[in-house]
Amino acid sequence: SVATPSRLNAIKSVYGLLVAQNLIKIEAADNDTSSSVFEMDGFISNSNYVAKKTTMVLFINDRLVECTVLKRAIEVVYVATLPKASKPFIYMSVILPPEHVDVNVHPTKREVSLLNQEVIVEKIQSVVESMLRKSNESRTFQEQAVEASPSVPPVTKNDLYPSPSPSGSKSQKVAVHKIVRTDSSDPAGRLHAYLYNNTQKHLEKDSMLTAVRSSVRQRRNLKGTAYLTSIQELINEIDSKCHSGLLDIVRECTYVGMADDVFALLQHNTQLILANVVNLSKELMYQQALRRFAHFNAIQLSEPAPLHELIMLALKEEDLDIESNENDDLKEKIAEMNTQLLKQKAEMLEEYFCIFIDSDGN
Repeated sequence: SVATPSRLNAIKSVYGLLVAQNLIKIEAADNDTSSSVFEMDGFISNSNYVAKKTTMVLFINDRLVECTVLKRAIEVVYVATLPKASKPFIYMSVILPPEHVDVNVHPTKREVSLLNQEVIVEKIQSVVESMLRKSNESRTFQEQAVEASPSVPPVTKNDLYPSPSPSGSKSQKVAVHKIVRTDSSDPAGRLHAYLYNNTQKHLEKDSMLTAVRSSVRQRRNLKGTAYLTSIQELINEIDSKCHSGLLDIVRECTYVGMADDVFALLQHNTQLILANVVNLSKELMYQQALRRFAHFNAIQLSEPAPLHELIMLALKEEDLDIESNENDDLKEKIAEMNTQLLKQKAEMLEEYFCIFIDSDGN
């Protein structure tokens, strides 16, 4: 085992002084033969460390390897513990019985899997979280010298264009990617407040833009609210069950990132919230469909899609036995019957859902 100062010196030599200055020593161990046997020591970055990419140096039994499960578990802790956290730097040395390491996960033998992997990862994850929370209690900030006459004036909503400096020389424009939106109430689509445009060009396009917006509004609100009683009842049912607190969270939250395939991390004020985006998306689409009923935007396909083929594709997708061709005749009949039914309902589908079906069933 290499001494701690030597390790820090090695990290400083390879990754730089800034990394070495922002590391926390970390240790974890277990000797329960019924659950897990391992020893771990190393360093993780603290709350002052800033990086765009995760760096993980992992040694298992003194061999440099990768363990994706462990890496992801630690990344999740950083996202959940530090608001708007940067990616971590991780150095770990894990010692465990050689027979508990499976190196046959990947052809290069670089990726490994561990016996009782879930238990080991959970214990390490717990220690990382504990150390990170202690680190987050105190933050240090580097001082930066500021010139008396800044070359770049601050940007405000009332002053979107840079003004000349007192000396009369032209000031530099702030790069667009350095302008940060800080107001969650400002709609995501309103990018114009964060871009520099030529004033003259902006005025020339203004009248044309107004005309386009007006025509879009007229098309979308042709009949005002839904005129069908059934639709209005469904909308009223949603409104009666609406939770104002959750509505505020969804309306004003900031998306942080995905925790896994189902859950996303959202930040609202000082709270970090785990949201099931699968269920949230389904509910959102359902409510959108009700509120935009008969006002949907149409998308024109370059080549109209034949209904018969689309239905056949759907039927084959549901068929568990792909190799079997016994039910092809039945599928053809179902496709033909449904194509005729949709053609009969073409007028209603166009009016209510903006789905246009021609006489050929396209």
